[in-house]
Amino acid sequence: MLLEIKGLRVVLGSSEVLKNISFKVEKGEVVGLLGPNGSGKSTLLRTIYGILKPSGGAVYFDGRKMPDFSLKEVAKRLGYLPQESFDTGLRVKEVVMLGRTPYIQGLSFTEKDSKIVRGALSLVGLSDFEERRFSELSGGEKQKVLLARVFAQQTNVLLLDEPTSHLDISSQLEIMGLIRRIAQNGCSALIAIHDINLASAYCDKLLLVRKGEIFAAGKPEEVITRENIREVFGAEVEVRRIGGNILVIPSPRRGADRKKWVHVICGGGTGSDILRELWIHGYRVSAGVLNALDSDWFTASELGEVVDERPFSEISDESFEKNIEFIEKSDAVILSNLIVGKGNLRNLEAALYAAKLGKLFVLEEEGFDERNFAGEKAIKIYQEITSLLPKSRVLKDRYEIIEVLDESLN
Repeated sequence: MLLEIKGLRVVLGSSEVLKNISFKVEKGEVVGLLGPNGSGKSTLLRTIYGILKPSGGAVYFDGRKMPDFSLKEVAKRLGYLPQESFDTGLRVKEVVMLGRTPYIQGLSFTEKDSKIVRGALSLVGLSDFEERRFSELSGGEKQKVLLARVFAQQTNVLLLDEPTSHLDISSQLEIMGLIRRIAQNGCSALIAIHDINLASAYCDKLLLVRKGEIFAAGKPEEVITRENIREVFGAEVEVRRIGGNILVIPSPRRGADRKKWVHVICGGGTGSDILRELWIHGYRVSAGVLNALDSDWFTASELGEVVDERPFSEISDESFEKNIEFIEKSDAVILSNLIVGKGNLRNLEAALYAAKLGKLFVLEEEGFDERNFAGEKAIKIYQEITSLLPKSRVLKDRYEIIEVLDESLN
């Protein structure tokens, strides 16, 4: 093992901030620290780096206690990015060069140091920023420069406190992907991070911290559960597993007072307005099958339940059967004005099943031929659907379809 923490305790003033913390970070691992504000994540990183002195327990690096190393030796082994930023009139290349301080020979930096600095700036996508003043940069640019400084230290372990703060989503993914690649080359990382989905996607292990103690530890799929999130963060969420990835979303706002259940077969944004109108009218709502991250998927996840499939994937047997189950349990089904292609053709088959049950209403804002990219098979299914329905159930306005639905169900 590379880094080991045994029974670590930290007392600040009269408060025990960390209580009997123990875990290991192996070579090449990315370990995420998750927990609410004030749970002790930053304190843990600062204690490992030696900024704070533990009240009990110890930190080991390659089997040796950290106090056995000199400050320069620690800086060659551990790279630390604090949560708190700073401002300076230094040029960007000078800020990053600070990461080479543990290696300085004599009174000046070498060409080797300069080459490493240029490489670190290239890693974070700021090759053209060398001569810029740090104080003139945006918050996200400053964060990338500080990460480059840590990378320039070329340490065995990275201790990163909120490395994606101040970054837009594209830069967050870029930085986490970069940390992941660096770890694959043998450099471990311990990261305090707020975004559960980001941590789950890029970390090998997660430590869930609550009130200075490790509440849960293990692989993301072991740690990220509805129960654990409720206990640690006090939040009600849904935990979805899609294509091997974990996705945490707010729990649907279900309610026992919802009168009837309407299932919507939709996609590509054609169902969001219907779902919202149904919710406003007091219906319990669900939707499917929807590819995760589809715009309708987000709406359905927020307002009710959703049968989902991996992004850009065709509907699987499992998802199709779940969709059929929702259709059978619901009081009514709406087929939206969705575009039909090879990937979602089975949604049309599900709508046909709903029509045979006498539950289907169709929203036809434009002709099916204009929305059909699945050929003759789709045409035949759609024609069979409409042949089973009275004209009163094939409507061209979402408000009108809800009026007809109200009359039918209430």
